Parts: sequence; C-alpha cells; structure tokens
Amino acid sequence: MGQQDVADLKAAVERLEWYHTFEFPGGVVTEGFYDHRRLLHKFPFPKTLAGKRCLDLASSDGLFAFEMARRGGEVWSLDLDDTPQQDWQYEHGHVGRDRTRGVGRARRAFNIARSALGLDVERVNMNIYDVSPQELGQFDFVFMGNILLHLSDPGRALQVARSVTAGSFLSFEIVSLTLSLLKPRTSSAELAAKPQQWWTANLAGHKQLLMGAGFEIVDYRFPLFQRFGPHLQNQPFRLLPPWRCAEPYGQHLAFWLFWRPFGVPSAWALCR
Repeated sequence: MGQQDVADLKAAVERLEWYHTFEFPGGVVTEGFYDHRRLLHKFPFPKTLAGKRCLDLASSDGLFAFEMARRGGEVWSLDLDDTPQQDWQYEHGHVGRDRTRGVGRARRAFNIARSALGLDVERVNMNIYDVSPQELGQFDFVFMGNILLHLSDPGRALQVARSVTAGSFLSFEIVSLTLSLLKPRTSSAELAAKPQQWWTANLAGHKQLLMGAGFEIVDYRFPLFQRFGPHLQNQPFRLLPPWRCAEPYGQHLAFWLFWRPFGVPSAWALCR
C-alpha cells in the first residue's frame, strides 16, 4: 500500500466513530469502543473454516466476520442499518432524543474494513428478529457477540439464531459479575435503565438462555475481560462526586476503578 493510499485510508477512518478496533495495512488503527485484539486467540474458532458457511449476527463493524473470513469461511455479516428500528427503551422526559444518530455508520465502517483488509464478506441489512432459514439458509458456524444486552427479548433472538445453525454456535456476551457471585446457581439478569440496553444476565442466566433456545453447550469460558479501545481509553480520568453523577454511583465507580482499566467481564459459550 502506497503512502497516498495509507493517507486516504487514515482520513476515511478518522471521519467515523468505530465500535471495533482494527489494525489496517500501513499501521492505521481505528479508535474503537472495544479492543478485542488481545482476546481473539482465546476464542474457539476452528483453525480453518474453508468450505463452511459462516454468519456473524449483529456484526457492527464486522471484526469477527473478518476473523472468520481469514480462516477461509464463506461469511455473511448481518446488522441493522436503521438505528430507529433497534430495540430502544422508552425514555421518559427525552421525547426529542435523536435516535437516527448512527444510521448507516456500521455499514460505512464495514465497507472501509472490507476494502482495507481485502476480505470477501457479504453484508446483510436485517433485523436480528427477522433471521430465518427461509431468508438466509443455514450455516455451519454462527457467531453472536455483545448483542443480548441490547435486546428486549434475548430468548427470541437466540431461538432465531438456533433456526439457522446447522453446526456450531458461538455466543460471546457481557455477564453480570455481581449477580454471578451473589447467585451462582440461580438464573438471573439485571435490567438496565439505559435507552439502548436491556438485560445483562449472570453466568447461570447466560447458560439457561442458550439451553432454553435449544442449544447444547459443549464448552464455556469465563472470565474474559473485554478491554475498552482507544475511543474510551483516551478520555481523561474523571471520577465525579455523587451529586454530579447521572447514573447509579456504584456503576460510576465500577467503570472508572475497574471496568475501564481491566475490561468488562464476559464469557463465551460454544454450542451445537
């Protein structure tokens, strides 16, 4: 890649907000919300996916779709371009909030990444609840990551994922560490008070959601800590006093003292 190509790529990258942290040719790195680069080797992706149909559900910028493509898979990356159609909680007192912010952002990021990486991945604009064998067929390997907490009905989303899974399914999700410690044997979840978040399950809850959707869990790994990317790491430390904090103060402290430096507790489950 020539110097001008690198400069053009860098300019295109800097015009967007990114969810995933990518390393592109020429040393161009996206300032993602999450940085999974040190976690990728801990996922149970097959060494080769050659000849396999693969699906990345709720793919966002497509990091995991491109990882499957690197391993030879025939990959579909599915996400919803229209942000107002996403699962939002009703916000009392915020009738005028602009839910259209980010419309098409993930697709633009995906297209930049696909061009920069030179990997052939098919993009599909679809609501996850509309996924079906009739629309997409079935897949040998299906990945779903960091989406259940954003859905009002995570059980339904897993059921439709099960309907298109003919082989293996890999679920990667944030889990509630507090509920996992307090209720290790009881399926539990915490309901968020944020517009784009709903349920965060504990370990038992994550497993029960998968089994309730018809999956058999063959391997499970916890804890994995999802590190925040440059987008958040570059922000200055700002521990607010309680009277200036808009969110529950315990969550505020947890973010700045633990989650930001160490990452968000998460788990993966390999199913069939």
